[in-house]
Amino acid sequence: MKISQLYDQLELYSEGDPPSHSIFVLARLLGFPDRLLIIDPPPDVRTRFDVAEDTAALFTRAGSDVGLPLVQTQPGGVAHITVGQHLLDIYSQQHANLVYFPAMGILCGGAFGSDLTLPELGEGSDGEDEIDSLRLLARLVKGRRLQLYVPHTGSVSSDKVEVMGRLAADVGYFHGLRRTLSQAVAQDDFWNRSEEITESLLPENRRTPASIAAHNQNIQRLYNTIQP
Repeated sequence: MKISQLYDQLELYSEGDPPSHSIFVLARLLGFPDRLLIIDPPPDVRTRFDVAEDTAALFTRAGSDVGLPLVQTQPGGVAHITVGQHLLDIYSQQHANLVYFPAMGILCGGAFGSDLTLPELGEGSDGEDEIDSLRLLARLVKGRRLQLYVPHTGSVSSDKVEVMGRLAADVGYFHGLRRTLSQAVAQDDFWNRSEEITESLLPENRRTPASIAAHNQNIQRLYNTIQP
């Protein structure tokens, strides 16, 4: 477990191997109760932390019930919210929320841009929304200040070239997944080649239990969307 003070009233909480990250954004104003926004809170956040009474959660990917009210987002929209002294831009996709702190150049990419895990398809997705999310992240990295890139799981980075390489690898993975599965399904040959397909599409540097599980889930979800 590691807690890093990024800026005043802004902390990065990391735990596990590979590390998973949460960002705590605190609003502490004289004469008012504390408010807290937690981006990607850990599952046991209510029991592990003494959270402020007015606390909300924001997930960069499919959320879970952590006993906190959720920030409501609208797919396809951009929300600008202020928590204390911090301004957040929330870019909402169908299966992801991408969060950018413009004053500090901190970008939360969720399931994308990790150096240690694979990106994940949302339930019922054919991959188009995830590729759009990756393109948006690439535009933000290229066109905005980048002080720190924070994936949900993996190493944080302040190197634009490195982050762009990670995003490009994710795009390549999804394109390969869609092309190969579409061809196999069209030829009615998926089940005869399923093990071969699974093995061939798994990147060599992602052969960990967590990545293998994510890869198998991606294949199953994509197959469910493209089968006749």
